[in-house]
Amino acid sequence: MKILQSIGRFLKSAWQFVFCFRKAFLALPVVVTAIVFARRNLAQLPARVGLILSTNGTFSLLITKHQAVYGCLALTFLCLVFMALSRKAFYPWLISVITLALPPLLLLLNQLF
Repeated sequence: MKILQSIGRFLKSAWQFVFCFRKAFLALPVVVTAIVFARRNLAQLPARVGLILSTNGTFSLLITKHQAVYGCLALTFLCLVFMALSRKAFYPWLISVITLALPPLLLLLNQLF
């Protein structure tokens, strides 16, 4: 009986630890993935990155590679800051995860056209 109580206390304290630092646990994989995507895009994107593809096959908006990479990174980190400042962590975290789709989409769009 004592063993079950000690296991229960351990699980309760472990859950309290996870709940207390839930925002850090949620943010860590997002930060690592965003940095990996940024490094990969810095290496693979052309010097000028097209953003808006027009109907005739040309880009109507061109920006530099650094603006594209650091803009996506800044957007992701801005969402994580909102997550850190908000009382509810899940919705800003989910938005920051969705912003992780931007770097691969930029890379795909600029390699295809």
